[in-house]
Amino acid sequence: MIRLLSIILILHTHPNFGQSNEGAGETQNSISWNEFYKLQWHDFQGEPEETSMGDAGAVVQIKAKPFLVKKRVVYDVTAIFNRKKSWSRDQSEALLAHEQLHFDIAELYARKIRKKIEELSSRGVDDVKIFNAAVQQLLQESNEADQQYDLETLHGAMSRRQAAWFQKIRADLKSLEQYKKQKRIIRAG
Repeated sequence: MIRLLSIILILHTHPNFGQSNEGAGETQNSISWNEFYKLQWHDFQGEPEETSMGDAGAVVQIKAKPFLVKKRVVYDVTAIFNRKKSWSRDQSEALLAHEQLHFDIAELYARKIRKKIEELSSRGVDDVKIFNAAVQQLLQESNEADQQYDLETLHGAMSRRQAAWFQKIRADLKSLEQYKKQKRIIRAG
């Protein structure tokens, strides 16, 4: 039986908006979701705990960090794979595809969060509590979708259901493509 042990979805709110010591993008310990990079087994660098069940565990986070830009609430939302906490006992292609889809589901919900933030902003909402409540609701939905994915696919063991989920998530990501994270280039001078 293939099993994903943990997916962690968190909302980071920081009292000093925008002040963080974490860098964006890829680090030694994490990978930000990227449409051009697929997880490889060497990305699973953690060790399973004695109580860990299954063949692999991908630890994925959605980080939603609020900050202020000209008195307007803005969020930096990123789906992140944690290399040091993710682990594997088996290394089949099917299992890797199952774990990748957990990461893709996190990106799908990161896009839904970005969309919701844009909708709230366009309605003139400026109360961070309202934004946080909306983000928290989507994080909960993400957890539920992730659990449903494992239940329906039997942690990837049911290949037809796995393929159906793959098609569904691909279509959903495409429908929210305008909300994928944009890289910002800052030019000097």
